Amino acid sequence: MIKRIAGLAALTLATGLATNLPADASNRTRVCKPATVGVFSNRIHVRCEAIGGQAYTEDIRYYAMKLDDSPQVQATLQLLLMAKAHNRQLSISFDESDYKSVPGCQGSNCRRLRWASMR
Repeated sequence: MIKRIAGLAALTLATGLATNLPADASNRTRVCKPATVGVFSNRIHVRCEAIGGQAYTEDIRYYAMKLDDSPQVQATLQLLLMAKAHNRQLSISFDESDYKSVPGCQGSNCRRLRWASMR
């Protein structure tokens, strides 16, 4: 029961924070089915499985967030793990032009994760 409440709180927090972000032309949203979720010394990341017909699926597979990037990192990590565990898809927003601000992100396949919500 506690895990379920924590998971719902994470979903609510991540979704709530997402609605407060400023609109920016470089931000894109896509559907992500988490294949792997990783925690490193300086970042969290998710690798999305290819989903036919979805934008940005083939080229950009990794989305990452610096551990010290914002207060939403913990909630985002919980949401990513919950989606992976329950085989659920996410809507994620990423900065199409930003991979350099997240350590370990490569320009060829990774972008900075701005927010996520479970579908």
